[in-house]
Amino acid sequence: MSNIVEKLTTDQESDTLENIHREKTSGKVSDKWESYLKVYDRTFAPLKDKKISLLEIGVQNGGSLEVWSKYFKNAGAIVGCDINPLCRNLTYQDPRIHLVVGDANAAEIIKTVTQISPRFDIIVDDGSHVSNDIINSFNLYFPLVQPGGIYVVEDTHTLYYKSHGGGLERKKTATAFFKLFADLVNYEHWDSKRTIEELLGNFSSGSKLPEEVKAGWVESVEFRNSLIIIRKELVPTHAKLGARLIVGADAAVVNLKASVEQAASTKVSKASRKWF
Repeated sequence: MSNIVEKLTTDQESDTLENIHREKTSGKVSDKWESYLKVYDRTFAPLKDKKISLLEIGVQNGGSLEVWSKYFKNAGAIVGCDINPLCRNLTYQDPRIHLVVGDANAAEIIKTVTQISPRFDIIVDDGSHVSNDIINSFNLYFPLVQPGGIYVVEDTHTLYYKSHGGGLERKKTATAFFKLFADLVNYEHWDSKRTIEELLGNFSSGSKLPEEVKAGWVESVEFRNSLIIIRKELVPTHAKLGARLIVGADAAVVNLKASVEQAASTKVSKASRKWF
């Protein structure tokens, strides 16, 4: 029994995205930062054995598509898109891997991508790393993410580089855009008449803030070194806090149940109930 357990453990460890990437000694070159792979192993684990569709914007030498295909063994479609015309020379034996060459944000390229797969469980933006492109890509492709899916922006360290039109003090970077998602997911608590469109709609040129964002499809935003991860809700809602659950019987200090009932009966405003 111990030998079986040991073998299963070894197989599971060797089957991680990090190990698949590190052990890639042949085929096309794949370029990922070490920390990404560790995060992806945790983030993508629930989807690993499912028939997912994945889109990667920006594939360079194309090796990452081979890595994705080996990690997601049951994937239905793995689509790469790159603006570099040299990518037309990339070919794959795996019929699940598709490569589209052109500007990912162009209407005709989006049409081609969606003909391969109309929706995606995972989208990874490893494209130009320029703020306007990143925001436009999110606006255009987030609606294509399946409910419960994941949208990732890679290499966001470049958004602090002046060479990429970024910088810590710049107000319209993609980093600044996604930082406001911390406010977005707390929309139900706003005591302001400001709209989501007013908060986020003036960041990009060339695309509109998608209705999915305004309708409450963004579940969460996670910032890591050089990565931004946006999760999509299973069902759109701005009421993300849910019901308040007070349990137990002994309220020796504060009678919480009475306080909540009183607040509800007098229809206290959101602003005055924030201490809850």
